[in-house]
Amino acid sequence: MSDIQFVIPTLKQVLWRSGCPPHEAGTEIENRAKQALRVINEHNSQIIYRTVFFPVGEHPDFLQGIWSDKLISVSLTSLGTEIDKLLDGPAGLDRFMLDSAASVAVESYMKTLQAFLAKKMNMIPTKRIAPGYGDFPISVQKNIIKLFPDSGVTCNDSYMLTPVKSMTGVTGWILQNN
Repeated sequence: MSDIQFVIPTLKQVLWRSGCPPHEAGTEIENRAKQALRVINEHNSQIIYRTVFFPVGEHPDFLQGIWSDKLISVSLTSLGTEIDKLLDGPAGLDRFMLDSAASVAVESYMKTLQAFLAKKMNMIPTKRIAPGYGDFPISVQKNIIKLFPDSGVTCNDSYMLTPVKSMTGVTGWILQNN
């Protein structure tokens, strides 16, 4: 999967995520968002992405009842530890805007990974679900992280991931009618 071309978030996406509509941002806020995007781009070699697949009938217990008739993938993306250090780092960097850019980036990377897999497998993905959304319990987060022991991503007793700009998700896959 080393041939994935991850999509860096846009200025507009970062401004919306920070709560500042692009048409109202102004030069100073836009410059802060651009700087945050530069930082994300400088650290994109730290991206962690992993996926494991479970065929129909072989889903682990914690995924029972989710798309039982489909191939399922469980994925992890993370910006890595350097972004965490910067979020805790120097006051000269606009950490709020960096946090916004990093949040958009990790979501963008998960979407890019899903699109790459769809194209490679010639399948259609379902909507991705993540622990904590709807009736999918947040506690599943620990089970998912155990699937990726070499990733460097951990899950604490409150089900928070470290590095903090990390994300997990579960996707069902549908064969394309060619």
